[in-house]
Amino acid sequence: MPHFHRVWPFVAALLAVLILPGYAQAKRFKRYPNDVKEQEEKAAARQPPRRAPEGPAEDQGGGEEYDYGEPEEAPGLFGYALHGRGGLTVEYIYTGEVFTNMRGGLNTTDATEYRGNIDLVITADLDEMGFAPGGVIFIYGENGHGRGITERHVGDFQTLSNIDEADFVEVAEFWWERGFFDGLVRVRLGKQDCNIDFAVVDLGGDFTNSSFGFQPNIPFQTFPDPSMAAVVFLQMTEWLEFKAGVWDGAGDGRTWGFSGEGVTLNLYEFKAEWGLLDGRLPGDFHIGMWYHSGRPEDPGNPDVTFTGNHGVYMGLDQLVFKESWEEGDDQGLGVFAQFSWAPEERNEIHHYVGGGLVYKGLIPCRDDDITGVGVAQAIFSDRMGVPRDETAIEVFHKIPLSPYFMIQPDLQYIAHPSGVERDAVVFGLRFEVVL
Repeated sequence: MPHFHRVWPFVAALLAVLILPGYAQAKRFKRYPNDVKEQEEKAAARQPPRRAPEGPAEDQGGGEEYDYGEPEEAPGLFGYALHGRGGLTVEYIYTGEVFTNMRGGLNTTDATEYRGNIDLVITADLDEMGFAPGGVIFIYGENGHGRGITERHVGDFQTLSNIDEADFVEVAEFWWERGFFDGLVRVRLGKQDCNIDFAVVDLGGDFTNSSFGFQPNIPFQTFPDPSMAAVVFLQMTEWLEFKAGVWDGAGDGRTWGFSGEGVTLNLYEFKAEWGLLDGRLPGDFHIGMWYHSGRPEDPGNPDVTFTGNHGVYMGLDQLVFKESWEEGDDQGLGVFAQFSWAPEERNEIHHYVGGGLVYKGLIPCRDDDITGVGVAQAIFSDRMGVPRDETAIEVFHKIPLSPYFMIQPDLQYIAHPSGVERDAVVFGLRFEVVL
């Protein structure tokens, strides 16, 4: 039987939150900017509102109109003081979570753990600051601490938490990006995370399980191991984008430069975007391939190695229902799907299939809450000799209590962790604070 006595604090916290007044404001917590335009818009939004001068505007001599409306919302709990200005923006984000294994897996003995992550993000708009050669400089520092429950208590291959990792402190990313030809071409150089721009399904971003963020059979240089890279983005048409990048294929995330191993990871992707019903229901589809120049081992025989590794992937996001056609109202239901393939003689996971449903505003009077249910299945290579595949089913409810704070109860059922362990039931509570 599940160990329900382990989760009563989480249930109590959830009930307390649900009876609060519905004052949550529209806010999607996003850890990384992935587009120069988005960064510029964010920087502009975070400039402090100008104080209206005393007296009527016509008395100021300049004829300039002033906005006497409500002041803009501060970018975090620290207010404007520590978030930069004049082309420089700084973000501070803390993410913490408690997960417990209630049944199955490796064990349920003292199977409750805390894991936390600190993010420091600095973005400098060189054009606004007047520095050559222009563009944007992005620096991302990160600290991970605590322990997850995958390794010691559940034993799942896909990793049930996307911040579960050994303790570390690192400058995870630092890169320069600039657009050319009115933004039709963008170039990014420096240490960067593959999974910010490649193989991304946006609707999967609020899930906790790692596989909804990136497919487990792609050897990404991603959290916690971004590496040096060069990436080009080409806007071929209004609806079609092509992107290609080459990464140091052996970076460990803690280094500032290249690993020196002489292996690379190459990624190529096409992404198409559209809007059904005259643009009211946006969607997108991407398809890509990867090649890693390392020497992978045969999963069934480590003494056998191969030259190079490769695979293909695809993903779909689609909003299928909106509660209202009013502009700016994004309450409704979205669906997403993922698929990836890699040769089974070189990879532990032969196929991966994932998908789910995400609804914003499902509960009356909680218009900004996000509810999701998803399924992620890792199909093992026959060479592994594993009797069954691993399937994770996740249900979550994300509750923004203010523009700076959110909590997210999360329940997962993991069938056949790593293909050999007992079915597991895990429950957790994640929170995020924008400082």
